[in-house]
Amino acid sequence: MTFLLMRFSIPSDRLYENVVRRSSMELIAGKYIPLRELGEGGSGKVLLVRHVDLGVQYALKILKSDAISQPMGVERFKKEAALLLSFNHPRVAQVRDFGKTLDGSYYMAMDYCQGESIRHRIDAGHYFSFGDTLRIAMQVLGVLDVAHSAGIIHGDIKPENLFLESTEEGELCVKVLDFGTAFLRQQLGDDQIVFGTPCYMSPEQAAGEEEIDHRVDFYSLGIVLFELIAGKVPFEGDNVVQTLILHLTQPLPSLAEEFGVSDTIEKVVRKALAKSPAERFPNAGEFQRQCEEALTVHEGEVLAAAGPNCSLPKTQSAVNVLTKPTEGVNHPTRILCLDDDEMILNILQHVLEREGYEVITAQHSSEIHEYLFNSDIDLLVSDVQMPGIPGTKVCRLLKKSMSDLKVILFSNVPEIDLERYSAENNADGWISKQRLPKEWLGEIKRVLFQ
Repeated sequence: MTFLLMRFSIPSDRLYENVVRRSSMELIAGKYIPLRELGEGGSGKVLLVRHVDLGVQYALKILKSDAISQPMGVERFKKEAALLLSFNHPRVAQVRDFGKTLDGSYYMAMDYCQGESIRHRIDAGHYFSFGDTLRIAMQVLGVLDVAHSAGIIHGDIKPENLFLESTEEGELCVKVLDFGTAFLRQQLGDDQIVFGTPCYMSPEQAAGEEEIDHRVDFYSLGIVLFELIAGKVPFEGDNVVQTLILHLTQPLPSLAEEFGVSDTIEKVVRKALAKSPAERFPNAGEFQRQCEEALTVHEGEVLAAAGPNCSLPKTQSAVNVLTKPTEGVNHPTRILCLDDDEMILNILQHVLEREGYEVITAQHSSEIHEYLFNSDIDLLVSDVQMPGIPGTKVCRLLKKSMSDLKVILFSNVPEIDLERYSAENNADGWISKQRLPKEWLGEIKRVLFQ
């Protein structure tokens, strides 16, 4: 079995360093004013620039001269520009200019995307609800559907290459970046070089197989979906080779067991991550359709569990996952109660609503994402012993990522244990179910106003 190893960094030389260093003091290519660095990759650096005459901001990619000296370096750079010029899609940053700097380094001016990559959001500890994860996938698949129809395979779908912007209407827009690793099906041959990132690489890419098609993008997107749900990729070894071997040999961990994912959503992720391309989705349209079906089922399950008086907004946008609640907007104190015992939930809801609180109830940990990130929740009251993710783990995770959210652990375990669970998981308080409801209310008020 042959494994394909990649170089992930290429040292720059004097010519390239001169371009980047001097770019802070003079115009690039006689027309771009450098503003700041946006990022750096193995083959070049990306700068935010402004066109001296038009006043428009662009992301300017400058190719390293080491890459220029390699036979495939300039060709790959030109190919990316040609692909983007021929492939026009609103969710892909378009190329606006291509040429050489005065120092002889190639550059490419592209639309500047204002927002953040999904990688940045993951690293910052942000959570994506199950619904928003599916919505992100559907937007990416819309791009891939058009690309694949044109014979273009992206080849490196990963969180770093998925950019999040919000529209004027406040809806989430996902843009697919970096078609520098993309290739045309008709260009594949015996001497092909397959690019990619090990943690997101399909088994056939990992094995260096010659027969590679558009379904490698579905596998990579499946890894992204898994990571958005689990907070980690499913296959990651101590080094590149170990990671590639895991893709080839290891079964996919269960999302349902640890994260309470519904069978419908897990089925979509598992199909995308099938080891054999033949067992994955045949095309982006079918993948997108099944994501949409899973989203419909998921929202129906949320509504059914929340009760007859709860409804979802007509249009839900994942932009709410990406931004904090608007400061200064008054709303009734909202309390989310999580317990698998319907009778306990009914008592809690009755006691709290009588005091004027707005109450939302959920019976499974998988349901709380939609409410936590879309409903400005002030307090979570969570049972300790929950199906899916235990309440203690929910508490610990949320206190790390949503420090302003107050959490109370609620259980009928011995109070000495409950107090210890509360301290170990940074809860703001604890309530024993064996106490009277008026005592529950007293502790809730104490936590809310402390």
